[in-house]
Amino acid sequence: MKNEVGEVRPGQLITTYGPGAIMDSVNDSLVILDITFWKKSLQPIHDSRLASFLHKEMFRKIPAKGKNDLPAIPFPNFHVCSNNKCRRLFDIRESFNMESYLEKGPICPECEKKAYPSRFVISCNGGNHLDDFPWSWWAHQKSENFSCNGKLKLTNSGNNSGLSSMIVSCEKCGDWNHMGAATQKSSFANKGLNCTGNHPHRLNEKLPCNGELIPLQRGASNVYFPVLRSAISIPEKKNMKKEKIIELEDDLNLAEKLFGETGLKRVYEYSLKDSNIFSSAEDFIENWLKYKNQETSNGDSEDFKRYEQIKELEYEALTNLSKAIKDEKTFKAEEVLIPDDLQKYFVKIVKAHRLKEILVLLGFTRNDSPEPEVKDPGNIVWLGDRQTKWLPAVEIFGEGIFIEFNRKNVEEWLENNYEVFNKSEKYKSMYKKYLIRKEWKHQSDKDVIYVLLHTLSHLLMKQLSLKSGYSSSAIKERIYYNEKMAGILLYTGSTDQEGSLGGLVEMGEISKLRKVLVGALEDARFCSNDPNCAIQEPTDDNYINGASCFACTMLPETACETGNMLLDRSLLVKTMESNFTPFFDGLI
Repeated sequence: MKNEVGEVRPGQLITTYGPGAIMDSVNDSLVILDITFWKKSLQPIHDSRLASFLHKEMFRKIPAKGKNDLPAIPFPNFHVCSNNKCRRLFDIRESFNMESYLEKGPICPECEKKAYPSRFVISCNGGNHLDDFPWSWWAHQKSENFSCNGKLKLTNSGNNSGLSSMIVSCEKCGDWNHMGAATQKSSFANKGLNCTGNHPHRLNEKLPCNGELIPLQRGASNVYFPVLRSAISIPEKKNMKKEKIIELEDDLNLAEKLFGETGLKRVYEYSLKDSNIFSSAEDFIENWLKYKNQETSNGDSEDFKRYEQIKELEYEALTNLSKAIKDEKTFKAEEVLIPDDLQKYFVKIVKAHRLKEILVLLGFTRNDSPEPEVKDPGNIVWLGDRQTKWLPAVEIFGEGIFIEFNRKNVEEWLENNYEVFNKSEKYKSMYKKYLIRKEWKHQSDKDVIYVLLHTLSHLLMKQLSLKSGYSSSAIKERIYYNEKMAGILLYTGSTDQEGSLGGLVEMGEISKLRKVLVGALEDARFCSNDPNCAIQEPTDDNYINGASCFACTMLPETACETGNMLLDRSLLVKTMESNFTPFFDGLI
């Protein structure tokens, strides 16, 4: 019998409702359990570059509807009765009945009316823990009679629409408190209440923690930040030996555990001798040992110390299509002839008819966004344990437009504009300080050239959303920039095997792309928030942005690589406050 309590799309389990997130279902709110509790038969996804970077052997597909349902538990545990005459506040675990829960959802133990989950939870700034709000402790704040174990009620005085009208009271001693300050961090500071170290996605496993308590509302956006890494899957030459070893991995592990090298030779004799893949049993064992040890060797190699290395491989494929391996299912692209007047700005435009992105969930953070790009982000809750050699992922099939900038002309423009050079140094300095303040690792400089690429990417995405039929949140960006790269990829996709509909790649035709580019630049000259937007200089208070706001350049944060940081339209076109020559001067 299936005990289904809700449905969610595979893509949402990666980006929004992964293990550790609170997800609303039909009758209750739930937390998906950690991947150590998932079934082991999930279909594998192989991408050696990304797997090596993340120290994993493979990824596994998030199951689609009706296949390998994922385990979940109710959370928060505290629920409130919907009956206004009762309003009992109770812990669902005290009298939990699975049969009744699956049929009716959470039910009040007093009046047997429907109950709903508490809207308050509590986290910490130490280990990204999450637990029930300390209701009894809060109700007894005035008397400090914290040993009282009376039944609690949560009522509403109706005096106003704010939290202060909500009152939690104890039936036994009569103590009460309103919820007006229940979401303020200062209400819990120096009050003797400690973090419980709870992880609901690990069946409420509790660990020692000295973190400061942070009260949250259950549906708040800072309850859960997924830590994601992605790669555009570039076809590689097939390694038949490795593929066969991966296929037989479980059998090989068991055989080696039980019989050592003799067991491996038996597997070779029974399953591989006639395949002509391996020249001998010794060749097979050598490749098996190499595969087993790849996590250590690849993980520490120079090639995968930086996430940018993944992008460099993608960039190489997109800029050298003649060398790239074509694959109708994952990668198919063609170069577009660039007119003379655009060659000053771009050296290559590529229409990617077929792309496959692999999006991997590493873990999550709470209260603050995670560190981007690095292999080992600090202060996150990793999925699985040390023995878990895989991570959950989805394959996104889609299309895109790649633009390689004329690096020589960009650098000449920077050198010939003293004001732009000064601004570039300012961006680099402020970004480094931002990383230090966040205690993040410095990966590469973000100078004015990066800001130029990033801003054009946003402006084009806004225009493409109007022309291609996709919403601005459906189009994503990938910025390729360091001493080896200067380009942008604008792409969209779907977890469906057929991918997207072709509306975006069609806009890569030069006649259409020119109109999109000119329209984007013309719109950028003026903003409805000018002159305030035009005079804006990059500061810590505005996320290191120059002339930029939601009216002109900013996008939904799911579409942006850096959370709408490092944008400045004055680098591209003349604004009302410009005092230097923009890069696209003369194009419009």
